[in-house]
This record gives sequence, structure tokens and C-alpha cells, in this order.
Amino acid sequence: MKVFVQKIVLTIEKYQLFSRGSRVLVGVSGGVDSVALLLALVDLQLKFPLELLVAHFNHRLRGEESDKDEEFVCKLCRDLEVRFEVGHAETGWWRRGNTNLEESARRQRYDFFSRLALKEGYIVATGHTLNDQAETFLMKMIRGAGPTGLAGIYPRRFHRVNSLEGSSRVVVVRPLLYHTRDEVVRYLSEKDQSCRIDKTNQDLDFDRNWIRHELVPLLKNKLNIRLLESLSRSADLFREIGDFLRTEGKKGFSQCEMSAAKAIRLNLTSVEKLPSILRKEVIREAIRKCKGDLKKITLRHVENVLELNQLSSGKEVHLPGGLRVKREYETLYFSTDSPSKAFCYELTVPGEVYVREVGKYVVARKPTLRGKSNRKGIWIKLPMSSMRVRNWKPGDRFELPSSSKKLKELFQKERIPKSRRDNLLILEVDNQIVWLEDFSKNFNYQMPDDKVGTVQIEIFDENFR
Repeated sequence: MKVFVQKIVLTIEKYQLFSRGSRVLVGVSGGVDSVALLLALVDLQLKFPLELLVAHFNHRLRGEESDKDEEFVCKLCRDLEVRFEVGHAETGWWRRGNTNLEESARRQRYDFFSRLALKEGYIVATGHTLNDQAETFLMKMIRGAGPTGLAGIYPRRFHRVNSLEGSSRVVVVRPLLYHTRDEVVRYLSEKDQSCRIDKTNQDLDFDRNWIRHELVPLLKNKLNIRLLESLSRSADLFREIGDFLRTEGKKGFSQCEMSAAKAIRLNLTSVEKLPSILRKEVIREAIRKCKGDLKKITLRHVENVLELNQLSSGKEVHLPGGLRVKREYETLYFSTDSPSKAFCYELTVPGEVYVREVGKYVVARKPTLRGKSNRKGIWIKLPMSSMRVRNWKPGDRFELPSSSKKLKELFQKERIPKSRRDNLLILEVDNQIVWLEDFSKNFNYQMPDDKVGTVQIEIFDENFR
């Protein structure tokens, strides 16, 4: 077995990329890195039995050249007797929208690989090398990335795929991540294997190409001939730091989280007690849980959220993905929901109504004369002509025996956050508010000794059925 392939085995074993007999989908563009990966895995099959499937995605960015890449990969697979699948981008897709071309193409490619891998139960393998790791590290560092970003390319990670059926994850591995491109080229030369050349990789208008062809050679010649290895070691260290911070951030998040329906609420006092670096991780974890990912979330966004601590209650910041973070008294409220709309439901006696806006059932019963009910509820005297369940609106008042109070004043006194006010249930009898959810300690209708002429109102969550 060639040294090149032996080194791959060491990487596979060290990072547990896959095991004997694994089904591996190899992403092959036709370029040097991906072709070398495919040939090495074919060679490896003698020692490390694998079931291989090649996937090629034609982005249709270079016209006839793109089609020739596809033909090359198909012929190579036939010669190697390896099964293959080809995907195609829609014609002219790059002219739509203002998204980054390189990132958009990458996303399409990975989505194709991942859906194919999910369908057939494969692990995805790509041909990223030590050079790619160094270029990614430098690009992230120049743009001001933190420890997580400086971790660069992971030997093994998950790629999330969203579909109508839900979200799934596919394992993506990089067996060549500790091989230099020079090693890759020598291996292909020994195999007498040709490859396709993508001329766009020479275009210095692309940031990565400029770093690859201009910055890296300059740094190697001027400062460190073993620059690639040095930057790779740094990326490995930052990966360990990033993993540690994520773990501690999740612990901190669990300490700061408060219960909130369909949203995330953090205790601001608890957040402020954490070290600065962990505060940021707690905010990232809250964003990740609420939004589903951290795409387009930068350090500036995280700092904007933390700065709410210096602002008054009611202030908010807007983040990518429709995420809003608002300071509400001593809490931070994260939500992707649009502001609640007014709702109002008629409630008959006996009867029930499902308030879909808050996911609760309200049930009205005439209690039995026998025994005492153990259920907690609201007891209202009859007769009555109408009963309604709704949320509050400006100007609402609660009539007390000796005075009248605006609901807004009661909310402020009890420090009820604005995000919850619109979702609190109000019971209105004959156009008069007689009960407000979560205010039972102040306005408690006790069960009368004589149940004749009363109705019992109970509230249940959506698991009532």
C-alpha cells in the first residue's frame, strides 16, 4: 500500500471517519483533489472494504467545460467499475438573486450529495486537503472570526438537509485533510492519472484564489516554509477550544433558560454572572435553538444582544432569519414569531373552546351537587347572558370591589413581559372582565359553599385530549 494511502488510513482511524464495510459516497468534481481521493479509496478497498458511490454535480457555470467535467468523471467511474450518480443545476441559476456565487454553488452541491447519501445510507467524503484548511483559516482570521470559525474545516462533521419531511443530518468526512496538495499531485503522477483543470480557480477576483495563489506563497517564502502544517495545528487547537466553549455554553444556557412557550427566554441576571466568553456562547446557543442554526450570525449580532443589558425594558434587536431579541425586565426574549393578533372565542355552558393562538382549551362545566371538586378552576355565578375568552386590548380594565384598574397597570406592577401579555387568556362575562390568567393570586374566585347557580371554568394545555 502506498504511503499516500497509508496516511489516509491513519486519518480515518484517528478521527473515526468510517469503519470497514462502510458505504461511502465520494464527491468528485474531476479536479486533482477529488480524483485522488477516489483512487485512494479504491486502492484502500484491498485492506479496508468499502462500498463506494461517486456523486458528481454539474453546476453549469462554464458551459461546455462543465459538461466535459461530467463526461470525464463518468468515464473514470466506468473504468474503475464504481457506481456513480450525476446531478445538474438549473440553467442560469447563478443570475438569480444576490447571493454569493461560491457559497450558493457549494450549498447546491452539498445538498445533492446529502440527499443522495440519505436516500441510500451513505457517508459523504470530500477531497479537502491541508491547503484548503490553511486557506480557510487565513480567510476566517482576516474576516475576524472567533474560536469556532478559526477551527476551520472539520475532519468529520454533519451537514443538515431540510425538506418537506423535516430536517436530517448526513455525516461528511475529509480523509485528505492532512495531505498537502503537493502530495496529492505526486500520487496522481505515480498513478499516471489525468484530471480536469477548472480555469476559474485561477481567477484572483475570488478571495480564496487570491489567498491560494498570492498570500500563501508569500507567507511561506517570507515567514514559514511549513506554513500549511502550522496553520493546520492552529485550526486543530481552535477546534478543541470551540468544542469546549460549546459544551460550557450549553451548560450555561441551561442555567439561564426560563420556561417560555414557542420561544426562548433567558434570565439576564444569570447571563451577566458568567464570564464574558461564555455569555457569548449562551447567546449563540439561544439563537441556535430559536432559529435552528447560526447562519449569517456574526460576533456583532451577539454583542448587540448582550448590549440590551445596558438598555431599558422593551428595547429589541433584529437578527438574520427573522429572529427578534427583546429585553423584558430582567429577561432576554428570543422569538421568530410575528406579533400576536387579537382573538376572541364565544364559550357556552356547558362547553369548551380551543384557543389555537395559545394552544389551550377552556372548558365550562356545571359542577355536580355531590362532593367537592378537587380541580382548580374559576367559579362564576349564574345567570349570565354571554361568556367570551379573548386576549387583552388597550384600554381594558379590571373592576375590583373598591376600585378599577387598567390591565396595563396590572401588567407593569406584576412585571408581566410584553411578549406574554397578548397571549394571556381573559374571561369576559356580560362584557365585564372577571378573570385574567396568571393573576389568580390577586383576583381569586373561590368555590362557593353552595354550588347551585355557578359554573366552573378550567384551562388545559393542548394535550388535554
